[in-house]
Amino acid sequence: MWRLLPSGSSVKRKNDRRLVTAIRTITGFVPGNLELYRLATLHSSKGTERDGYRESNERLEYLGDAVLGAAVADYLFKKYPFQHEGFLTEIRSRIVNRESLNQLARKVGIGAIIQFDQKKIHLQQVILGNALVALVGAVY
Repeated sequence: MWRLLPSGSSVKRKNDRRLVTAIRTITGFVPGNLELYRLATLHSSKGTERDGYRESNERLEYLGDAVLGAAVADYLFKKYPFQHEGFLTEIRSRIVNRESLNQLARKVGIGAIIQFDQKKIHLQQVILGNALVALVGAVY
């Protein structure tokens, strides 16, 4: 599916340069497929219908949730080799919860690149965390 997204050299546009700079600041590298990262910042309130599908970051958020959960689970599994499953689950849920993700998203400045319809919705904290998780999906 990701190969269907155009990768083109549209980085010359001002908004694209701003997005590339923001993604580089947040992730530490220059994004390869800018369309994928642009999609990660697109809230459903701003997305357009295309072929019966509303473009938004929700599918990338779904992927990012799974990737982030697996990465944290792997880290905890290795860090605490003698702890039981309940302990690992509790620690993982403290790390990967909406409140902590919202705070992290705010801290890294993801609000500056989120695209949303300001007439329909105001920038809520949950939108920040969701966009951060979608960004994880895009990186993956």
